[in-house]
Amino acid sequence: MLKGKLTTAEAAKKVGIHLATLQRWIAAQKIKAPKPTLLGAVGYRLWSKNDVGRLAQIKAKTYRRGRGRRSK
Repeated sequence: MLKGKLTTAEAAKKVGIHLATLQRWIAAQKIKAPKPTLLGAVGYRLWSKNDVGRLAQIKAKTYRRGRGRRSK
């Protein structure tokens, strides 16, 4: 994509979660997604390094290392 920016799928992969998980978190307003950017006729959410860092923090709060998701 653009230099220094990642798509939603690339951001999810970089943090180590599935794309569907990230989309669920966005829908549940657990994380604020960047505004869509039009590239041609297609809109992409382009994630910066700061956005990916916030995403990693959310993942760390939600998952325990080696033991899966935290129970409620």
